[in-house]
Amino acid sequence: MSLSFRSRVPVFDANVGIGNRHDRRSPVDSPGQLPEEMSRHGVDRALVYAVQGEWISPMQGNDSLAVWTEENEALVPQFVAGCDSGSLRQLCNFHRNGVVSSVRLHNTEECRLPFVSWLYGDLLAWLSAEGIPLWISLVDTPPAEIVDTLGGYPDLTVVLVGAHYTHSMMIRPMMRVLPNAFLELSRYENICGIEKLVREFGAGRLLYGSFFPRYAMGPMLFALHHLEISDGDLRLICAANLERVLYD
Repeated sequence: MSLSFRSRVPVFDANVGIGNRHDRRSPVDSPGQLPEEMSRHGVDRALVYAVQGEWISPMQGNDSLAVWTEENEALVPQFVAGCDSGSLRQLCNFHRNGVVSSVRLHNTEECRLPFVSWLYGDLLAWLSAEGIPLWISLVDTPPAEIVDTLGGYPDLTVVLVGAHYTHSMMIRPMMRVLPNAFLELSRYENICGIEKLVREFGAGRLLYGSFFPRYAMGPMLFALHHLEISDGDLRLICAANLERVLYD
């Protein structure tokens, strides 16, 4: 197998964090460096959120996004949401300005807040009413809370991020009970696991994402190109599905 890799389909990364975390410096900590990293791995566009917003302050993280995205059309901003009213007001203001195509839930375990409707109900109701999809990390929010809470918002589109092989027994049942859920594949390294998902659910509910900078940008993209799936399915997973989730 050649180590010289170039994607044969357009690539839109569904899961890229930008900026430095409070306890960890990013390998790409300036707006000019990220496009270089994307180009090195064959990524054309990226959905980007502020890691500071995921771990510390959603509002401050969201305010920092413009520095990265305003002059680069290849970077699409994703705003992070907490459970407080100030966070929701900020999201509403950004939405009125026409810049919100998706929202990402902050790290609930780090904030020691359960993902339950009596804390996040206003946010979930607003997202559902406005047709804005929600990204939720399976690494950072208990899967049982995700299923129990989202069951009350059946029209909300959700992208499940960071599924690991330790989630293997959960993923297919979760996708059955959450018919509007998509699965981001950055850590889904099960042998033949993605092919099995394609056979059961179709490629239309799967998204390529790297979870950069937690993980490198290229390995999952390389792996997808060597699965036993069609190029049509590859096009859906690598870009077309994300475009549909964000813009349809």
